[in-house]
Amino acid sequence: MVHDEAPGYAPPTMPRSTPDHLLQQGPHAFPPARRRAVQRRLLEWYDEHAQPFPWRTARDPYAALVAAVAAQQTQMSRVLEVYARWMEAFPTLASLARADRAAVLQTWGRAGYPRRAVGLNETARRCMEEHAGALPRDPEALLALPGVGPFTAAIVRTFGFGDDAPAVDTNIVRVLGRLVSGDLQPARDTSRAEIDAAAALFPAGEGARWNPALMDYGARVCTPRPHCEVCVVASMCAAQPRFAAGEVAAPVSAQGTFEGSERQARGRVMQVLRDAAGESVTLPALTKRAGATTAEERARVRILLGRLAEEGLAWTDGRRAGLGQRPSKM
Repeated sequence: MVHDEAPGYAPPTMPRSTPDHLLQQGPHAFPPARRRAVQRRLLEWYDEHAQPFPWRTARDPYAALVAAVAAQQTQMSRVLEVYARWMEAFPTLASLARADRAAVLQTWGRAGYPRRAVGLNETARRCMEEHAGALPRDPEALLALPGVGPFTAAIVRTFGFGDDAPAVDTNIVRVLGRLVSGDLQPARDTSRAEIDAAAALFPAGEGARWNPALMDYGARVCTPRPHCEVCVVASMCAAQPRFAAGEVAAPVSAQGTFEGSERQARGRVMQVLRDAAGESVTLPALTKRAGATTAEERARVRILLGRLAEEGLAWTDGRRAGLGQRPSKM
């Protein structure tokens, strides 16, 4: 799972037991030989364990954009499904720009956080209007596009253009925070400044290998409960002595329970609208199909529908509702 922006960092609050000589070595002070060894070992690991994700080798900025947006707060197995479905429906930036919002949301399906699909659609239209029908290579221009944050911009530049653009997601934070700063739970304890400084480990000219190497390593080896026994950089990791001494990474606060949540109710409303296949639905039918059986539940559905309409994900005229924007002719 990754995020468009790495978690909000606060200054470390837990005492560290890592040896002083390790704590005093920030990434800029990493001895060159150690830096090269870390780079070599992680890149060699990646070459042996690289996942054959299509967007990593396509050298297509649009494919990289779709993958990066789909990966926000989503397990990779679901990312692959969304990516394949999306690229079949909208194989190019131009085809996405021509699509209406209902079609975009229909294709996105149950992937969650549907604003991401709307953001992709809006980005495609902006690129047609402002960037000659292509994704811009300039970092600032990328960041100005809807739904594009630092991580997504870095992925587009890395896989789409072959640029050196250090990416930061939750997996990368975990690897670098442990390796360089000695934090057991970097998502909570490693400051943003420390992670930004860790870009000094980035090997020039290797962005297309280094970024996915760290992402995959954090997902498979340097996991929340790390597999230090098979870690190829354990001997150079500032956190390894702490794990070896029996310290345990405190869990990051989990997302609230899905069952009975507003997220679940919103998802049910969106599913009813998708099932309508482009047709509008009466509000009584919508509330019934969304599973609302009491007056309180029906009122909740109406409130959620209003919020979805405010976000541009649905429309309603008080009597009927539909996916995306209201058709001009009804």
